Amino acid sequence: MWILPRICAKYLKRGVEKLGVTEDLYSFGMELAAGVRVRDVRIGLGYTAARVDTGDVGLAYTFRLEAGHSCTAMEKAGELAGSEAEELLGFMREGDAISSAVGLATLNALLQRRIPRGSGGDFLDLVALRTGEAVGMVGFFGPVIPVIKKAGCDLSIFEKNLERGKGLYPPSEIPERLPHCSVVILSATTLINHTFDGIIAHAKMARAVVMLGPSTPLVPEVIGKYGVTLLAGMRVVDPQRVLQIVSEAGGTRKLGRAVKKVVVSCEDSG
Repeated sequence: MWILPRICAKYLKRGVEKLGVTEDLYSFGMELAAGVRVRDVRIGLGYTAARVDTGDVGLAYTFRLEAGHSCTAMEKAGELAGSEAEELLGFMREGDAISSAVGLATLNALLQRRIPRGSGGDFLDLVALRTGEAVGMVGFFGPVIPVIKKAGCDLSIFEKNLERGKGLYPPSEIPERLPHCSVVILSATTLINHTFDGIIAHAKMARAVVMLGPSTPLVPEVIGKYGVTLLAGMRVVDPQRVLQIVSEAGGTRKLGRAVKKVVVSCEDSG
């Protein structure tokens, strides 16, 4: 999912430099990472995966088009597996999206055992869309779009690749249009390309803000502080299957029963 590349979003420059949510997630992850090693790292064309000592696997989206033109997309290739989790968590702070994905995947692996077991369901049921209200979607979530339109909502989709559908808006329209949306659905990939802080600043008036996608770190204590109300991510239930799918260039649809959808409320996190 291509949205808001860091180098093209001038209006988000302040958010990129500050990296507020990244620092908070990094600090939280460091408390979980002590003594843990990352045993396996897969950087696929669809997702990046990291497996830690416990066998748990975390996912993060791979911005493959930002990998550059060299045949080597990761300078530390061949050195990642066996690294201390604390070291790879630091990759979250890196400017390139490939390294950042490794860091976020490591965090998501560390978070797997903190996910509440009963936290399933559909995030749209919790949002309870209202006819006629404005919904802003940052990133293109194809399966969700018909549901929102059927509910009679006025949907604005912000997406860099305008060829993905009709009526899409470029990211440059976010500052003007997003503040008028009462529901905001935000891709977790904004944590990877470091655009989250700049975008969330335009969602202050929304009654519901959902972070969506397999990259979502299910840590409401941190992300809830920024105004996000729901986290809609995934629990990995078949780690080996996920590693295989990632290695074979599979995407969200191919993950299938190897993962389980999880919805966590940030409003209950205190």
